[in-house]
Amino acid sequence: MNEYDQIASFYDAEHARFAEDVDLYLNFAEASGGPLLELACGSGRLLLPLAEASYEITGVDTSTQMLERAKQMLEEAGVLSRCRLVQQDMRSLQLGKKFHLAFVALGSFAHLVTPKAQQQALAAIRAHLATGGTFILDISNADVRYMEQMSGQVLHQGTWTLEDGSLLTHFVSPASSTTSHFLELTHFYDQHRQGEAVRRTVVTTQLYLFERREMELLLEQAGFHVKDVYGDYDLGPYERESPRMIFITEAR
Repeated sequence: MNEYDQIASFYDAEHARFAEDVDLYLNFAEASGGPLLELACGSGRLLLPLAEASYEITGVDTSTQMLERAKQMLEEAGVLSRCRLVQQDMRSLQLGKKFHLAFVALGSFAHLVTPKAQQQALAAIRAHLATGGTFILDISNADVRYMEQMSGQVLHQGTWTLEDGSLLTHFVSPASSTTSHFLELTHFYDQHRQGEAVRRTVVTTQLYLFERREMELLLEQAGFHVKDVYGDYDLGPYERESPRMIFITEAR
């Protein structure tokens, strides 16, 4: 089973209020025009505001449960007709059309932890972009560097109230690889309410630790020209300790 199928409802609870990057994608969508392509779209957090802004958008994800949640939300908002939801791996895209803007948001690209997988995904994305189209790649920076330093410890990510009134607490334990430049993250999702036993869901994910020059080289090799690298969603300059590493590229 896809690990995100197991935690789809938890993911929504954790990210429901996160909207710091929405204006960035709306602004680039306005500059690029449609159609738009989001890889690793999850449950539609960004699909919704872009569809509400009248853009035609395709969302791709490997998780059935995430896509089901996206479909339900888009349907309830009355914008499903502007969206195409596709269950595919970004390494082997077969969408049958070209896009003017494509993006991978919120660090999802780093779940590809081998150079081969990264190269395959970038090549597939480039093949689906019109020449001159824009590709945006958002990589977590300060958070993963902090986790790397905290290897072997358990970190509290937050506690939220779920739809049924129970509480959800997310802990994560990072472990640095001794042979490769990535973290293995063990996630503990605890559902609990007063007087009842805790229900725990455990999921393991991996996160590659990108360096700027390494990512720039991968993008250039895949046929993208790196125009800018920003360190936050307000498009501030990238520095070593910036919260994000956001690549704005053009398909050559």
